[in-house]
Amino acid sequence: MKIIDHSISKEEFNLKTCSVCHFLITNPRPTEKFLGHYYESEDYISHSGTKKGLINKLYHQVQKFNLKLKFDSFAKYVPRGTWMDYGAGNGAFLDFLKSKNILCEGYEPDSSARSVAAQNAIKIQDSKQYESGTYKYAAITMWHVLEHIPDLNEIIRKHESNLVDHGILTIAVPNHKSYDAEYYNSFWAAYDVPRHLWHFTENDICSILRKNGFEHLGTKPMIFDSYYVSMLSEKYKNRNVLRGALIGAVSNLKARTSGYPFSSQIYIFRKKKHLKGP
Repeated sequence: MKIIDHSISKEEFNLKTCSVCHFLITNPRPTEKFLGHYYESEDYISHSGTKKGLINKLYHQVQKFNLKLKFDSFAKYVPRGTWMDYGAGNGAFLDFLKSKNILCEGYEPDSSARSVAAQNAIKIQDSKQYESGTYKYAAITMWHVLEHIPDLNEIIRKHESNLVDHGILTIAVPNHKSYDAEYYNSFWAAYDVPRHLWHFTENDICSILRKNGFEHLGTKPMIFDSYYVSMLSEKYKNRNVLRGALIGAVSNLKARTSGYPFSSQIYIFRKKKHLKGP
């Protein structure tokens, strides 16, 4: 399938199935040197926090409720200790954790996103510091981050080494087998090429985590994502964005009744305990 970067560059990219790992990848993939250019837009909401336009205003209206849903999806599994949000964007989830009096840290590669967080008194460190250091966390979260990372095996292994035994890794990614993905086809906003380098199914994400020392505890829906993604998809098709709210609702209904996955899903993994040698 050919996909246009509707939101920023208007360039065309291909989706292809990897002959090694068998899941969907963006091709050609920008080099790491140039990948950052595809994030340089005020419309990139997770970095800028923009409230311009109907879709972004609605996004902020439901954000607080969505943050609680994220937290409730996995908090009961987390052992005592510090939490870490990797790819923290402008710090919304960290701010929520602090409101719960949870000791937490955040890392983000984009300097402009870190600046937005700093303006709201949220300290986020450069992800390079995390990648070069050794830490111990009770929980690590990645909210729509893994699909952006060129070497996903490397960062998963890093997380595994930095979690305590039985620590929790929580990952949210879109699922291209959802009804809204099928409905919008090449206009599905969650393909988000070339920022999304990988496009997952539940089997894909569970397979790669099992290979890197994790057990799958459960999967939870991100019920608001289908609305947001569908409204963006309608915008890309130059149609009434409110029509996307209906498609988002249909997508959630089909996920509950017809065997489709949800538009985006939260996957909760536990690090397997390392057995000590004799």
